[in-house]
Amino acid sequence: MVEWALEWGWALRNLRQYLSPVKLSEWMIRSITATAILLWGTAALSHHSVIGIYDDLKRFTIEVEVRNFELANPHPLIFVEITDIPDGQEIEGIAVGQTWTIEMDNRRELTALGFNNKTFISGDQLVIAVDPSRHTRYRENTLYLRAVEHPREGFVYLHNVRELVPVDAAGNNLSKYLHRINN
Repeated sequence: MVEWALEWGWALRNLRQYLSPVKLSEWMIRSITATAILLWGTAALSHHSVIGIYDDLKRFTIEVEVRNFELANPHPLIFVEITDIPDGQEIEGIAVGQTWTIEMDNRRELTALGFNNKTFISGDQLVIAVDPSRHTRYRENTLYLRAVEHPREGFVYLHNVRELVPVDAAGNNLSKYLHRINN
């Protein structure tokens, strides 16, 4: 054990001699930079990409009735029952009467727009544009909200546009704005 400690002591002394103060500070800066990059990359990967989980090429519009709403972190959830599938759309695995979970944008951005625990209440009738999950095994009966027309609250919400648009009394509000949604 003593021999091992002496060997490590010798190695550390030689390392200190090799790394002059200038080289040591340069080495520390490079190490800190590399560590920061690795940690940032890990944090970015730990959160999912919406397009990686939900299929934006299969987006569809449905009419739903809210059953429950949870303003949860990191993504609020609306629990809904499908009441209508407009425009004669035929969507695989989707039918009137089914219950689904609608995952929303992150809570911080939604609360900044004014969303709260009473934004969606049981019985609210909504028209929503959603993307289905690519991996139903992991997200069974979950859809991702891209836009919602909310007549009771008087707004249309557009994902990634980060704004609430007033509902027009003439109706058909959601279809007027869907082209503004970024993927």
